[in-house]
Amino acid sequence: MLRHIGFNNVKELLSFIKLSVPAHVYYSSAYYISPSEKDMDLKGWEGADLIFDIDADHIPTPCKEEHDRWSCLDCGAKGRGLEPTKCPNCGGRRIKSESFYLCKLCLEAARDEVLKLIEEFLIPDLGFSSKEIQVAFSGRRGYHVHVESELVKELDQYARRELVDYIKAVNVKPEAHGYQYSVGTMVNPPTLNSPGWRGKIARGIYSFLSKATIEELRRIASPTKRREIQEIIDLRESILRAIEGDRPKWHVLTKYGKRFWFKLIEEAIKIQRCEVDERVTTDLRRLIRLPGSLHGDTGLIAKPLSLNDLDSFDPLRDSIAFKEGEVEVFIESCPQFELMDQSFGPFEKTMARVPTAVAVCLLGLGVAKLSKQLGNYG
Repeated sequence: MLRHIGFNNVKELLSFIKLSVPAHVYYSSAYYISPSEKDMDLKGWEGADLIFDIDADHIPTPCKEEHDRWSCLDCGAKGRGLEPTKCPNCGGRRIKSESFYLCKLCLEAARDEVLKLIEEFLIPDLGFSSKEIQVAFSGRRGYHVHVESELVKELDQYARRELVDYIKAVNVKPEAHGYQYSVGTMVNPPTLNSPGWRGKIARGIYSFLSKATIEELRRIASPTKRREIQEIIDLRESILRAIEGDRPKWHVLTKYGKRFWFKLIEEAIKIQRCEVDERVTTDLRRLIRLPGSLHGDTGLIAKPLSLNDLDSFDPLRDSIAFKEGEVEVFIESCPQFELMDQSFGPFEKTMARVPTAVAVCLLGLGVAKLSKQLGNYG
C-alpha cells in the first residue's frame, strides 16, 4: 500500500500510475494543505466531499439465495443468501460471507438505489443540484456518489451521521409525519406529493399496495382481520384512487386495523429508505476508488457516469476494459454469470478458454488460475 502521495496535476498522477501499475487506485475525499505529509495531523485538513457508497451486498435481492453463502465463525452454522447481522443458531456476530458480485440483478438493484438516493433525497430534500453530484460504478459491487459542494465540505462527522440517518430512515416516527391511526377522515392527511418523509411514506404505501400479493397483505394484518384482506385485492384500483390527489382517504386502509396500518407503514419505509454505507459517509478522510481506474479484483472500469447515463448503464457490458482475445484458465468453482452480453458458467473444476475480460475477472476474484499456476492440477 502506497499512501501519503500528492501530485501537482493530472499528468503527474497518470505518469505515476503507468509506472507503478497498481491493482487498485484510491484518492482521499478530504482536502489537505499538505497531502504528502505522512503524519495525518500535519496534513492540514480543510474539508471533505460528501461520499455515498451503495453496495449490492447490502441489498436483499432474491438471487442471493443462489450465489451468496455465509458461515458463522463461532459455531460453524452455514446458510445461503444475505448474511445475517447475527448467527440464527448461536447469536454470534462473527459472520463470514462469500459473494459472487457479477450478478446482473444485484447490480441493477444497486443502480436503483443510486437513482433513489439522488431523485428522492439529494436533489429534492437536501437541495443539491445535479451539477454538484458525480456518480461512478465502483468496478465490482455497486456505485459511489460524490457530492462536491462548498456547503458540505466542513460538515463534521455528526452532521454527516444525521444525513445518513435521514436517508436510512433511522428512528423515523410515522405519527410525527401525520400518520396517526384514525378510523375517520384525517384533518390534514399526508399526500403523495408531500415533502420529506411525509410524502415518501405515502408513496411507499402506494407502491406496496399496487404490487402486494394476498400473502404479503395477510402477513401484516392481525389474525382477526386476515379474512377481510381479500377485499384489498378485489378493490385494489379503487383503493389506490382513494389515496391519490390532494385529500387522500386513508380511512380506506385504517379500517383494517391498527396493526395493519402501522405494518403497512413499515413496509412503505423499507421501500423508500436508501441503503447506504454509513461508515463511508461519516468518514472525514475516506479513501475512495478513483473513477476511471481499473478494479484490481474484476478488471472492470470504475466508470464515471453522468446522471443521464444511469438508466441505460450496464456495468457488465459498459465497463469492459479488455475487449480482445481469449485466455485458457482452470476455474475452481463459479456460478453462472453474464459479462459482455454473454452468459458463462456455471464452472466446477473446469479448464475453459474464455474472453480476456472474463479471464481477468475470474483470476482477480480468485476463482481461476492460469495454466502455469495449476501446480497439482497440471
